[in-house]
Amino acid sequence: MNDYKQREFYRLAYPRSYRPSLLIDVDHYEIEDVSEYGVKVKIDNDPAFMIDDTFMAIIEFPDGREFDLSGQVVRVDDNYAGLQLETPLPLSVIRSEHLYIINHFPESQ
Repeated sequence: MNDYKQREFYRLAYPRSYRPSLLIDVDHYEIEDVSEYGVKVKIDNDPAFMIDDTFMAIIEFPDGREFDLSGQVVRVDDNYAGLQLETPLPLSVIRSEHLYIINHFPESQ
């Protein structure tokens, strides 16, 4: 039996030196990866993240682009939270980020 579960949406992992941030109120959190409908954010045991909580935030990309996000916390562990987005990040943004990473951080691929 194959236990591998394929993701529904492509997930883009970021190199440590080129990560977008998530701004919630006045707090910035480092984003480890994104997909159209999800974000994995580094939280370092921040008690502000609880499963089923809703959020409104801004994703800030290193090149200055920003997008408003909202959604729900679907997973929390010691260092990371998984956030499900209500409205997807544009696929064109994810593709352009992927191309940038391939061209500027080939060691991360």
